Amino acid sequence: MRKIIFIAFLAMLMIMPSAAQVTFGVRAGGAYSSLVQKVEGTYNAGARFGFSLAGLADIPLYKGLSLRPELAFVNQGGSFISNFQVEGAKNSLNKCSYYSIQVPVNLAYTFHINDVQLGVYAGPALDFSLFGKMKTENQNVDIHFGQTKEADLKTFDLGVSVGLRVDYSRYFFSVGALCGTLDRRAIEREGESSLYQNNVTLSLGYMFR
Repeated sequence: MRKIIFIAFLAMLMIMPSAAQVTFGVRAGGAYSSLVQKVEGTYNAGARFGFSLAGLADIPLYKGLSLRPELAFVNQGGSFISNFQVEGAKNSLNKCSYYSIQVPVNLAYTFHINDVQLGVYAGPALDFSLFGKMKTENQNVDIHFGQTKEADLKTFDLGVSVGLRVDYSRYFFSVGALCGTLDRRAIEREGESSLYQNNVTLSLGYMFR
């Protein structure tokens, strides 16, 4: 599945019209990530700081519209509560830090204000988790993505990406949010809520114009 999506991503870049002025770039930034769950009717977000490194392309479509795919390496995670429905057991706070490959495919619209370009973008994002750690009160264990043990999370997430970007010459600043739409729990006991990964990233970047 991963190979098919990655090949499709490369093919999409290759089949664009040769007349299009495709521009490539890189960015790096800090990410404020959180795992969100609903506990006793209230949404709780356990957060942590991570990072995001990405290569990207800007593919003009029509006037101010462009396609802006990325390939990013991200450190994300957060904390969440496991709710034990067993007499004598207590709830457990789990802290996660893990690494993922993210592939946002955004549609962007850019405004020109003198020498500055202001752009807004939105689109779907694929997230493939690779490896990481989960810390509980008593232990620090590896997360085995795709398995269904106590300390594991699901491998795949489908997110919605939105953001704002300001370009000046070859440099740009961006702020973006990525909201996961799939439950990340590998095991969900009775009475436990779904768990979603959200990120807000501030980045500085450079375009090879």
